[in-house]
Amino acid sequence: MKKSILKPFVFAVMVFSFSVAFAAEIHCNPDTKTCHKSTCRYYDCKGCTKVFASEEEALENGYKFCKVCSKEKKESPKKSKK
Repeated sequence: MKKSILKPFVFAVMVFSFSVAFAAEIHCNPDTKTCHKSTCRYYDCKGCTKVFASEEEALENGYKFCKVCSKEKKESPKKSKK
Protein backbone atom coordinates (compact mmCIF):
# COMPACT_ATOMS: atom_id res chain seq x y z
CA MET A 1 0.00 0.00 0.00
CA LYS A 2 2.82 2.44 0.79
CA LYS A 3 4.36 1.92 -2.67
CA SER A 4 1.17 3.09 -4.39
CA ILE A 5 1.27 6.37 -2.45
CA LEU A 6 4.99 6.83 -2.87
CA LYS A 7 5.04 6.87 -6.70
CA PRO A 8 2.74 9.90 -7.18
CA PHE A 9 4.56 11.76 -4.41
CA VAL A 10 7.97 11.14 -6.01
CA PHE A 11 6.61 12.18 -9.39
CA ALA A 12 5.18 15.42 -7.96
CA VAL A 13 8.49 16.26 -6.27
CA MET A 14 10.39 15.64 -9.51
CA VAL A 15 8.05 17.84 -11.56
CA PHE A 16 8.29 20.65 -9.01
CA SER A 17 12.09 20.36 -8.88
CA PHE A 18 12.44 20.62 -12.64
CA SER A 19 10.08 23.58 -12.89
CA VAL A 20 12.01 25.45 -10.19
CA ALA A 21 15.39 24.57 -11.68
CA PHE A 22 14.49 25.86 -15.14
CA ALA A 23 12.64 28.98 -14.05
CA ALA A 24 14.98 31.88 -14.66
CA GLU A 25 14.64 34.80 -12.30
CA ILE A 26 15.15 38.32 -13.57
CA HIS A 27 17.25 40.64 -11.38
CA CYS A 28 16.39 44.33 -11.63
CA ASN A 29 17.71 47.62 -10.34
CA PRO A 30 14.74 49.67 -9.05
CA ASP A 31 16.70 52.96 -9.31
CA THR A 32 17.50 52.63 -13.02
CA LYS A 33 14.55 50.33 -13.88
CA THR A 34 17.03 48.04 -15.67
CA CYS A 35 16.87 44.24 -15.62
CA HIS A 36 19.34 41.43 -16.23
CA LYS A 37 18.76 37.84 -17.30
CA SER A 38 20.60 34.95 -15.66
CA THR A 39 22.95 34.77 -18.67
CA CYS A 40 23.98 38.43 -18.33
CA ARG A 41 27.35 39.35 -16.81
CA TYR A 42 25.58 42.01 -14.70
CA TYR A 43 23.02 39.55 -13.25
CA ASP A 44 24.48 39.76 -9.73
CA CYS A 45 25.00 43.52 -9.63
CA LYS A 46 24.91 45.27 -6.26
CA GLY A 47 21.94 47.49 -7.12
CA CYS A 48 19.77 44.65 -8.42
CA THR A 49 17.53 44.23 -5.41
CA LYS A 50 14.23 43.59 -7.20
CA VAL A 51 13.55 40.07 -8.52
CA PHE A 52 10.86 39.04 -10.99
CA ALA A 53 9.85 35.50 -11.92
CA SER A 54 9.67 36.18 -15.67
CA GLU A 55 10.64 38.65 -18.38
CA GLU A 56 6.98 39.47 -18.98
CA GLU A 57 6.45 40.39 -15.33
CA ALA A 58 9.46 42.74 -15.38
CA LEU A 59 8.30 44.45 -18.58
CA GLU A 60 4.74 44.82 -17.24
CA ASN A 61 6.16 46.65 -14.20
CA GLY A 62 7.94 49.23 -16.35
CA TYR A 63 11.44 47.75 -16.36
CA LYS A 64 13.68 47.38 -19.41
CA PHE A 65 16.57 45.02 -20.15
CA CYS A 66 20.17 46.19 -20.26
CA LYS A 67 22.06 46.50 -23.54
CA VAL A 68 23.77 43.14 -23.02
CA CYS A 69 20.47 41.30 -22.47
CA SER A 70 18.75 43.14 -25.31
CA LYS A 71 21.58 42.26 -27.66
CA GLU A 72 21.24 38.55 -26.78
CA LYS A 73 17.60 38.60 -27.80
CA LYS A 74 18.18 40.46 -31.09
CA GLU A 75 21.14 38.37 -32.25
CA SER A 76 20.27 35.88 -34.94
CA PRO A 77 22.32 33.63 -37.17
CA LYS A 78 24.11 35.64 -39.85
CA LYS A 79 22.90 35.10 -43.37
CA SER A 80 25.57 34.13 -45.85
CA LYS A 81 26.03 36.43 -48.84
CA LYS A 82 26.19 34.83 -52.26
